[in-house]
Amino acid sequence: MAENVEAEIGQITFYLAKAGTGFDTILDDDADLDTKLAIRIADFEVDETECRFIYFETHSVRGNPPWLDFVNERAGAADPFSFADASRSPNGILLIKTEDRLFSAVFGRSAASCLNRKTLEPDFGIKTAMNMCGNEEIRQTRTQSNAITPTHIDRQASRPSDSFVFGLSEAEDLRYISAHIKGQKNTTLQGRDNLTVKVIGEEKLTWERLVAQCQTFLERFEARDYIDLFPNYRNFQPATEAETEKLNVLLLEALKAKDYSKVDLCIPEFLSAEEYSFTFSNKPKMENMVYSFLTPALLEEVFKKPDALTLDRLENKKIFAFSPAEDRVLGHMRWPIYDCLVYEHAIGDDYFVLSSGRWTKVDPEFHQSIVDFMANRVREEDAEPWCCDIDISDNQAKQNTETKFNNKIVELRPGAILFDRAKLKIGTGRKDKEFCDILELCADGRMRIINVKKYKDAASISYLFSQAKFYCEAFLHDDIFLSEIRDHIESSPCLSKADYLAYIKPSIEDNHGREYTLCLWLLFNKADPKPEKDNIPLISQYELKLMHDHLRRICKFQDIVIRFIPVKVTRYTQAKKNK
Repeated sequence: MAENVEAEIGQITFYLAKAGTGFDTILDDDADLDTKLAIRIADFEVDETECRFIYFETHSVRGNPPWLDFVNERAGAADPFSFADASRSPNGILLIKTEDRLFSAVFGRSAASCLNRKTLEPDFGIKTAMNMCGNEEIRQTRTQSNAITPTHIDRQASRPSDSFVFGLSEAEDLRYISAHIKGQKNTTLQGRDNLTVKVIGEEKLTWERLVAQCQTFLERFEARDYIDLFPNYRNFQPATEAETEKLNVLLLEALKAKDYSKVDLCIPEFLSAEEYSFTFSNKPKMENMVYSFLTPALLEEVFKKPDALTLDRLENKKIFAFSPAEDRVLGHMRWPIYDCLVYEHAIGDDYFVLSSGRWTKVDPEFHQSIVDFMANRVREEDAEPWCCDIDISDNQAKQNTETKFNNKIVELRPGAILFDRAKLKIGTGRKDKEFCDILELCADGRMRIINVKKYKDAASISYLFSQAKFYCEAFLHDDIFLSEIRDHIESSPCLSKADYLAYIKPSIEDNHGREYTLCLWLLFNKADPKPEKDNIPLISQYELKLMHDHLRRICKFQDIVIRFIPVKVTRYTQAKKNK
């Protein structure tokens, strides 16, 4: 007779509920667990620890994907290709109550979506992993740049490495880490809001070890080792409940006023743009409006009247992923609209950012470093009189455009070369790059690269700074881009283009950043007071700091100068009949 072997498990994912959460309140009412297939609940104890297991099944039916219908239109008229599949999948939620705190382990594809996210501890997994693993045996990280357009950055080392190998920026919010537990090379922790434990070898988790691990996770979650181990993580810490309530009121006021200058709408995790679109509904028999990408203005389609915008509705209304390949809404891939909002606001001297459904307070030291940078390192000069008061209004298009300004600059300075709307190529990419708006060889023999943008929202200003960084770096390092720039100069009507071509050498190694000055021109309505550089949104100031540090320290640019340029702006209004 075979000897009984104690059951083990090598991988499991945990969530930690907030204090006061019980077996029933951790579950999302919208999940409708009572209606699930084969639903079954079992209560039991392990070493006097209360446990509950909830089992259910999901059923899905799949037919022809769109690409197969497309092929059938021509290839399968007599005998069309067809696909049909019906499948059931098992799912489980294991609840473990230890020291009056509730852990939830999830199994299967749909289990995690049945948890009430409001009841879960944010950053439980990543804090626990940082405290238990330290910063020496890291395999993977994911960070998010805290900007009006959040950027997810994934890094992976071929072998466990120290954190400095990953090159984490001071203003990247660490959102995920995968590393070995100190002294346990066979156990890997993967931390984000949840914590995934992977064990290889003989030390897999038995029931007793599982309960003991939960107690350890709770202790290490509450530790503060991570503050010294991962200084970039502390730059953004959770706001208090009182601060959050006040900030939510300010957010609602901005949305009701349709002021999107500091608002963005995006899924709070990385999704391939090629694989997913998005919708605000999941109607099985009716059409769902599907959007290829998200913008804050789409909220006006969801909330027709300002009064409809409430915090509860933002938290309860969902954004769903839509799969073009499967031609269906993926019900298990859904996020509250509130979790998809990005917003920034200051209260007194404190600065806050809303991202992934949580308000975080910018670390005062980190914030002060940006303030000091703006005060001491950013060079601002007055606008040159000859380029002031230019009319940038386009009556035909009924818009105020940077193009009108750039064209007028080249008209006033015939020795300058227009690069605005140039179609240039970097590497093997598309031929749609500009390099800059205006290139000017000055009378003192120095060349300045001028980038122009209207002074309006944070996204626009941040784009100016990040675009300047990207193009200037490519100019000094990409052979194809350099060649395209020289070709554009050669084909320009500028009478002194030979001087430009003599200045910009044909070989990358012969061009140096110290020979160039980067100029950033921000256009503002001359009827309004001149903006101050300190009034630039914080996230844009940070983008400027990143660009400034890189171009000055790495690319060795001679100088970077900001100017606020007053221009004439026309306020257009249009009346259109309803169709």
